[in-house]
Parts: sequence; structure tokens; C-alpha cells
Amino acid sequence: MKKRPLNTRQKRFVDNYVIKGLSIAESVRRAGYIVRSDRSEDYSSVGCRLLKTPRVSSEVQKLREKAFEKDALSLAEKRSFLARCVRTPVGELHEGSDLAQELVITEGKEGTSKRVKGVDKLRAIEIDSKIAGDFYADREPQAQNPFLFIVSLSKTEAQGERILPPSGSVIEAQTLPAE
Repeated sequence: MKKRPLNTRQKRFVDNYVIKGLSIAESVRRAGYIVRSDRSEDYSSVGCRLLKTPRVSSEVQKLREKAFEKDALSLAEKRSFLARCVRTPVGELHEGSDLAQELVITEGKEGTSKRVKGVDKLRAIEIDSKIAGDFYADREPQAQNPFLFIVSLSKTEAQGERILPPSGSVIEAQTLPAE
């Protein structure tokens, strides 16, 4: 069964409420709904009833998701910014640059001087590595070596050793009695 589209007033209500960011009462008022008492509380109750209807609530949810997707940074945008942080020479940073984190203005006998502090390039590389999944700093050598992992199982956390779960596939084995 196909869902009916919103009527004109419902559509105007949703647009006013989600897109323009008006209050529920004002959205109802501007959508053209008529409330006899003309009290704000009554407009709000009409708006709340509207928001509980499945068609209106799904449209509100859809518009909010679209707005969020439009405002949120994509993975490509994040990685592109980090690449610019690393590749931009320090000498090319200026006061209005989006890569400038801090601007220090000092006044002395020789006049005013400006110093622009840029993004930490090593930190940008570290963040990009985490995003790409290439960050290995949290892995210990024993996690990669099955023998060291087995040895670490005999140690307790009280001895200062961290017990790691096995990495990779588990090999089943049995011991044979000595002949």
C-alpha cells in the first residue's frame, strides 16, 4: 500500500518546524491551522498531535537526516583536510587560514609582530592513520606472535602484564603422550 503524501498544511508545518527552525506553535500558526482560542498552548497541542501522526513524523525524520548529512563532514573531507594540514608549508600559513590554530600578536619597540601557530602535522598524520586503519601503536608485539601470547597467558595482571586476546585464527591442537 502506497503512503499518502502530506497535505499542503502538513507540508508547510514540517518545513517551518524542521527547515526554518520555528517553534511548534509558530509552525502550526504559519502553516495555516486555525485554533479558536488563539492561545499559544493550543497551537502547541495541535503541533504535538501533528508530530505524532506517522506520515508527519516520518517526513520530519527524513528532513532531519538530510540536514544532518548535509552538515556532517564526509570521510573524504576529513582526510582531505588532514592531507592539507600535512602538505601546507609552515611559511604559507596566514592569519585567515583555516589551518591556523592560534594567532599571537606582540607589541614591542620595533612594532607589532604576528605569529601564526599551525596545525600539528604529526598529530594530523596520527589522526589520518587512525581513520585509515593503519594505526598500529595500540598493538603489542605479543599480539602478533602466538608463542609470546601463550607465554603471556601464564602471567597475571598483578605482575604488570596485560593479557591480550589471540589475534588471527585459532589453531586447535592436542598433545600426544611421550613414547
